[in-house]
Amino acid sequence: MNKTPQYFVLFILSIVIASSLYISWSTDRGLGELELERFTIEREPGRTVDFMVYKPRYSTYDGPMPLVLTTHGIAGSKEGMYSFNIELARRNFTVVSVDLPGHGDSMLPFNVTDFVTMAEDLLAAVEFVQAWPEVNDTHYGVLTHSLGFQIAVEMQNFTNAPFAYTAVGAVADMGLGEITNFPGNLMIAMGEFDEMISVEDALETIMAASDLEGIHPGVTYGSFENQTAYRVGTAPTDHVFEAIDGTLVAEACSWMIQAIQGVDQLERTLDLNDQVFSYKVFSMASGVFALLLSVIPLVMILNSKLPSRIRPKPIPTNTNTESIKRSMIISAVLGTAFVLIFTATSSITFHLENAHIYWPNSMFATGLVLYFIFCTITTVIALRVGLGKEQMTNAFDAAGIRKQPFGDNIKEFLRGLFLALIVIAWLVGWMALGGLPEAMQPWIIFQMVRYPVGLRITNTIILMVIAIPYYIAETAWIRGILIDNREWGTNAFSKNIIFAAVGRLGVAAFWSVFMVSITTIMGFISGTMVLLGLLLMLFFVVSALTTILIAWSSQEIKNPWPAIIVSAFIWAWVAISSIPLI
Repeated sequence: MNKTPQYFVLFILSIVIASSLYISWSTDRGLGELELERFTIEREPGRTVDFMVYKPRYSTYDGPMPLVLTTHGIAGSKEGMYSFNIELARRNFTVVSVDLPGHGDSMLPFNVTDFVTMAEDLLAAVEFVQAWPEVNDTHYGVLTHSLGFQIAVEMQNFTNAPFAYTAVGAVADMGLGEITNFPGNLMIAMGEFDEMISVEDALETIMAASDLEGIHPGVTYGSFENQTAYRVGTAPTDHVFEAIDGTLVAEACSWMIQAIQGVDQLERTLDLNDQVFSYKVFSMASGVFALLLSVIPLVMILNSKLPSRIRPKPIPTNTNTESIKRSMIISAVLGTAFVLIFTATSSITFHLENAHIYWPNSMFATGLVLYFIFCTITTVIALRVGLGKEQMTNAFDAAGIRKQPFGDNIKEFLRGLFLALIVIAWLVGWMALGGLPEAMQPWIIFQMVRYPVGLRITNTIILMVIAIPYYIAETAWIRGILIDNREWGTNAFSKNIIFAAVGRLGVAAFWSVFMVSITTIMGFISGTMVLLGLLLMLFFVVSALTTILIAWSSQEIKNPWPAIIVSAFIWAWVAISSIPLI
């Protein structure tokens, strides 16, 4: 195949990645209006707190700069609160955005129910910044997303307590302890389609907190001065996208301005609808898509340029071509099994972690280990039953596990590993440029992946090694059944890719949507179950990429080993980036 288009595609994707980095970096700084610093302090020996401080480059506020603390929910990070951080700082706030333990840059273990200790971490970051002479040290506000509210609400019991709260997507009970004493000056900002709290629940919460009756969304009740102000703000969005909804960002900024700076300041500050954070939303979406997609042309180009002695050799396929119907039946069984196994192993892990039984030490990582093991076994059994022993053996031959001397298999693996390591270096290199904490100010462009540091490096390697047999089995499914020697006529290459994607992802997509719906409903019972649903969404996104990568490389270079290793790395990288340490 002509390599010119692949060079062109890689060049374009590189431009998109670099542009996304710059747009993200610029937006974090309010397009020149803000300054941004990263801090790590030690609250007590051995317990560090990681946070970022956003502040206006040139303040137009008369007096010491008012402060707002922001913090995220499960599987979030301080970078993920960027919409609120940026827009509040543009309106004359010093914004302190904190990583909860086990999230973001924090290497501390995350204990999902230890609210008081985490609240003390938040207070330490606030008081560190309040010590600055230009910052108001008398009162401050707190803005949280999801579980963050249950942590921040503990701060009302401190001597240095918040003066106002904005709870985005807050819930009164996530199965982690019911809140009975609500603070004053509280606004709940939420999506009308939030899976974890209804508008009626939010109104009942405000009525319980304020002793008012018959309240309505969009109406402010009580007095800010007396700390009796309450409000429910809504927008047509759901729990995940609340943090980047322009209406809720405007509601949050309005509430904090009125509560902390004064009601009159609302008329003198920047227009609430003058928002720039959406540039970062766009850059994160385009950046992650371009970065992950870039591995496909990169693998093809590297394979053509490597010296023949270290280049992966073509591996023939000797399987008998199965009918489309039979192939799709086997694929439907495997797709269903994979989603059910993912849900079952993750649910089991949830209970194991409550009993402090887990390995490696990231939430649901034990479930992923079990998932890889059981899915590999399930694939072998399904291929054995559906194809017979000889056809199954040929399918694994096509996946690189060939009937030849062991040393020859090792050589084939090492050739694939060498090429894959170059691709992995490409991915990690972009992320180092985009967010290496020790080297530079944050250029973070993604939430689903981040530069691995500390324990996350070890956990990523562990999960990657365990994922390789899983992807060998998946390659036997994709290359040995779905795209093996099919006679499509014209455009056979493209048709093979489409057939592989439909066969691998079609049924899995249906069950993934179903299980995500179930797990979000279960979020009413247990907040951490929502993380299971989020992981399942990531599972499907990564599966789509790895399916195309395996199918493409199987046809283009006739050797799936580089795609297997890169796929294992990407899945481990995304998973460990997305789940907190425990």
